Amino acid sequence: MVLGVFCAVVVVSACGRRGSAGPAAPASSVSVSASLSQDELYAEAERVYRAYFELEQRAFLEGGVNGVPVEMNQYIMGWYAKSENTVLAQMAERRVRMQEGTRSQYTVLEQVPDDPPSDSLVSLSVCIDSTASPLVDADGNFVAGGYDINNVFFKYDVDDKIKIYSSTARGADSCTVA
Repeated sequence: MVLGVFCAVVVVSACGRRGSAGPAAPASSVSVSASLSQDELYAEAERVYRAYFELEQRAFLEGGVNGVPVEMNQYIMGWYAKSENTVLAQMAERRVRMQEGTRSQYTVLEQVPDDPPSDSLVSLSVCIDSTASPLVDADGNFVAGGYDINNVFFKYDVDDKIKIYSSTARGADSCTVA
């Protein structure tokens, strides 16, 4: 059972987003000018995703008991923020958390996944590998883990900061780029 399936069980498709391959980005989100090149926009989207994910890793280790970290609001908005809140609340209610002492990993597969929403400024396809960092229940029993492909969509917020606002997820057999 992959993490995306766990998310379907808890009625939130946003769950599959987890893992990080690099160090956390600085704590503050950068106000971005509309004059950035496409390469700069993608670099900023990757920085936002990396910083967001570091915070999500911490929340998953806590089992959602402390809710959405306040700092996460500088990286997510709209539907995505609501989904994150729902996932963490359901994890806390069900006493599910990421296995202690583990860490998920992610790989950016491509910058422009298939069919991004028309209002998406930039988008990334990210593969999450949680095979070594499964979700477990209060007794340490396996709940979910595996590979998920997440298409993550970004746009400007009201303060001209690039934030994640939506995503799609599906299970995968690996994070190997075909």
